[in-house]
Amino acid sequence: MTPWEKNRWLARLLRPAGVGYGMLMEARNLFYDRGVFKVHTLPVPVVSIGNLSVGGTGKTPLTLEIAGGLLRRNPRLNLGVLSRGYRRKTQDGWLVSDGEKILATVETSGDEPLLVARRLPGVKVFVGADRVAVAKKALARFDLDLLILDDAFQHRRIHRDVDMVVVDGKRDLAAERVLPAGPMREFPRNIRRASCVVVTGGGTGTVPGLPKFLPPSVPVFRAELAVASVVEANSGKEVHPGTFAGKPVWAVCGIARPAAFLETLKDLGISVKGWTAFSDHHPYTPADFAEIALRVGNETAVVTTEKDWVKWEGRHPFREVYVVSVRMNVENGEDLYDFIEIIVYNRKKGVRGGTD
Repeated sequence: MTPWEKNRWLARLLRPAGVGYGMLMEARNLFYDRGVFKVHTLPVPVVSIGNLSVGGTGKTPLTLEIAGGLLRRNPRLNLGVLSRGYRRKTQDGWLVSDGEKILATVETSGDEPLLVARRLPGVKVFVGADRVAVAKKALARFDLDLLILDDAFQHRRIHRDVDMVVVDGKRDLAAERVLPAGPMREFPRNIRRASCVVVTGGGTGTVPGLPKFLPPSVPVFRAELAVASVVEANSGKEVHPGTFAGKPVWAVCGIARPAAFLETLKDLGISVKGWTAFSDHHPYTPADFAEIALRVGNETAVVTTEKDWVKWEGRHPFREVYVVSVRMNVENGEDLYDFIEIIVYNRKKGVRGGTD
């Protein structure tokens, strides 16, 4: 349940503010469409992976899957991933990984870029609030074939050849409200800018409201999050979920949808005796760990997400920690990779849009 569903009266009260914010976004989009705001076309193809709502649709797992899938098809592909680096504590540094080694900490990169760098050895990973400047800096240093923008549907300063939008299949797109009255970053109708849509989170075969806004020519793919592994953090060894039978377990996470993590543990057959949830991208402090340790006790195992673990490693006080890693499984994934590669090929042949 989202915060807006929990506080329906407040969401209704904030509807005028949501309409106002949505109209500001409409004006901003119009300025980009009309060329009032400059759009920078990079010398390499660009794939953007983003969404219309705040958090919880699986953008980063999809980024990992798309990057990994393209590399499986073309191991020689020189690939870069660029992210804003949300909630990183310092603005020092722009290079998270040069494809050979990780050059940043979670403080300088943010949790998701560091996770991408760890999961995709060989891929260059960059962060920066000014993504145009960072992209140009990256291209000046590395001979990239393709750049993926993580969480960039609203970041329109960089022209993208593929504009991929992730949608939660359990939500009615037409019924969602714009911030602060709901989770939408802009009006749902703007999904019409998408090159393709990836529906996640299950639900029925058709996303309510999607056909109302999406042109029929735009391809729609479906994907599901699945557990990739459960690893004992101290040894780095993968364990079977049966390991937790009869073991007291406490769940801790700082993600957009903590209930989804609990559901994942339930599906694995892991019964938790309690849990602690923080806000998405939560920067863990010694005080946080101390408070959790008091609640957990010495005989209880702690289980967390891979996204949280990049902020825990070497800092937590727990005796026994397990890390759950997930991956995005795309139905007909080869069709999606074909779609991307055809557009990328056309761009390299000189068929492109945008402005310089």
